[in-house]
Parts: sequence; structure tokens; C-alpha cells
Amino acid sequence: FLRLSSTLCVHMLAAAGRRLRLRCPSAGRRCSTTITSDEPAVLSETRVFTAEDVTAFARLTGDDNPLHADVSFASSERYGARVVHGMLYASMFGAIVGVRYPGSVYISQSLSFRRPVFLGDAVTATLTLRRSGGGGRLLDFETTAANQHGELVISGDARVLLPRAARRQNSSVPPDDLAAV
Repeated sequence: FLRLSSTLCVHMLAAAGRRLRLRCPSAGRRCSTTITSDEPAVLSETRVFTAEDVTAFARLTGDDNPLHADVSFASSERYGARVVHGMLYASMFGAIVGVRYPGSVYISQSLSFRRPVFLGDAVTATLTLRRSGGGGRLLDFETTAANQHGELVISGDARVLLPRAARRQNSSVPPDDLAAV
């Protein structure tokens, strides 16, 4: 494994047998990425979900389904306890991208919910770079999240468009059809 790190947040990543250069434009911020010469880049974050998180999410979205909010109701249903909103832990993917690459646009996300997440579960969301296009500005990721037991709780794919400044700094390839995106 190789660990790359710099205050300019410039990463050389191996992806699909090619070298791909990405820049995190957050000046003064330290970033690092672990890669191997033949594996794609991986971004990952872990979070423990609390009752307060679920209550705040329900208040913001209006989703007060008793499976998330009512202890007695949830305990008598399928999972036997309150569960975290699927879209709450799915939002970890966009948060990882937005923090790592400020100004990026999250174009699309597919999701398959595999098993419930319970209050107090530690969820690790992982984005694995699969492809890049548009001169390194358009990124396709496999997205997965697992609980503290290593059980897959969600899977899918995401497409991200890096800011124009990142493309100009990271590629000598002329602009292509990204204007349509």
C-alpha cells in the first residue's frame, strides 16, 4: 500500500489500470488516500447513528414513520426495534464526496437497502472509484455501507461531477461532452 498526503490535497489514484489525478480544492486542508498500484481509489467514513439523529432527520423530512420514531410500535414489528431512516445513512455517500471534493455535483445514485440499521449501529460508508471520464472530472463509484458486524446494509452506484477548476488543474484532455451534464 502507498499513502499519499499533502497540504494541497493532490492525489494520484490508480483506477482501472490508469493513473487518475484528483485535487481537493480546500486550501490549507490536509487529505490522504490509501491506494495500491492495481486497485481503485477508496473513500470511506464511519458514523454511529443516535436517537437524536433519527429525530432530527424525521423533523427535517417529515418522515415520522413509527418504525423510526415509536419504540413500542417498532418493537412489535418486523425488526423488533427502532430503525434508522434508510435515506439518512444513504446520505453519507454524498457527504463524503462533498467534503472530499468541495463544489462537486452529485449527479446520480442507485440504492439497494439490504438490511436495517438500528440506533447505535456504526455504519461505514465506502465509495470505490470504478471509472473516470470527461478528462478525469466525471467519476463513477460503487457505493456500499456495512454495519459494525461487517454486514452489508446498502449498496449501489454513484456518479459525481468534479468542479470545472478541478478538471482544468487535473487534465490536459480537451473538454468533451460534459457541457451536456
